[in-house]
Amino acid sequence: MAQYVNNGKTVASENIYSDLNLSFKSHPITGDVTRTTDVDAVVRSIKNIVSTNAYERPFKPNFGADIRSMLFELDTTMFGHGRVAQKIANKIETYEPRVSDVQISLDEVNRNELNMTIHFKVINSINVEEIQYVLTRTR
Repeated sequence: MAQYVNNGKTVASENIYSDLNLSFKSHPITGDVTRTTDVDAVVRSIKNIVSTNAYERPFKPNFGADIRSMLFELDTTMFGHGRVAQKIANKIETYEPRVSDVQISLDEVNRNELNMTIHFKVINSINVEEIQYVLTRTR
C-alpha cells in the first residue's frame, strides 16, 4: 500500500497493522509512545498470547495459551507434545485475527526444556513468518 497525501495530510500509510510498543519508549522527535508495525506488531501479539497464563488477565480469564498448565507434566510422549502444540495454535488463531495457517513444532532438548517454533502467515501477506521460543521449567 502506498502513502496517499490529501491537502498536506497523510490519509493512508504503508503500514497495515500497528500496535503500541510495550516498552513505552518515547519517540525522540514527537515525544509520543512509539509504535510497532506490520509483522513486528503481530509477532509481539503472538508472544503475549503464548506467554500469558490462565486467569492472568483481569476480566479475560481464558486469554492466553496457558502453557504452565500443559507443559512439564507426566505425559511427555510425542502425542502429548502434539496435543499441546494444537492447543497453543488454537489459542493463537482465536485471539489473533491477523494470522492464519498457524503451525507449531515442539522439540525436547532435555527434561526441563522445550524448543517451540511457530510458523504463521500474516493476513494480506504471502510470507511465512517464524518465531522461536525456548520453554524452560522454573520453580
